[in-house]
Amino acid sequence: MSDKVEYDEQARVSNWRKFVRKNLLIHLIPNTVLNTVVPYFAFKAQNSVHLFSGEQNLARFLLPMSLLLPFMITLDILKKIKELQHSGAINYKVDEKITGYPFILKKAGLNGLYSILVVFALMLALHFSFPKNHDFGITPSAVCAGLLAGLYSITFFYLAIRRFRIDAV
Repeated sequence: MSDKVEYDEQARVSNWRKFVRKNLLIHLIPNTVLNTVVPYFAFKAQNSVHLFSGEQNLARFLLPMSLLLPFMITLDILKKIKELQHSGAINYKVDEKITGYPFILKKAGLNGLYSILVVFALMLALHFSFPKNHDFGITPSAVCAGLLAGLYSITFFYLAIRRFRIDAV
């Protein structure tokens, strides 16, 4: 009987590891590629890339991405964890505060709000530290947008599962 219980516990830990690997790749690869390619072709249609000025500026891509990407990643991961919690596929302690949608939406909203505030503050600091009408370049700007999307994918994925990862292993 104890072998069965031990096997179930190992299976749940294995399910948790598969969940983490699969969902991290699902978020990391498309976000990085799309958020590099789309700005690159949008910037290529113009001569220069500025932070806040111009038709296709860097803020036009980074600020919406900084709000929506953390929000959507957190929302998606917490919803998937909630489904796994109810099916019993992963092993962690049940806490009633984390099962409801108000908690999920609050956590996702706060992650999106904090990330856009930090990125906006950094962009303002860059704007005031560089000379007026400084050109950031097409390729470096697109690569930075893609790297930021990859960083968001990893960071907010692990922030969403931080509470559960400790209990699962």
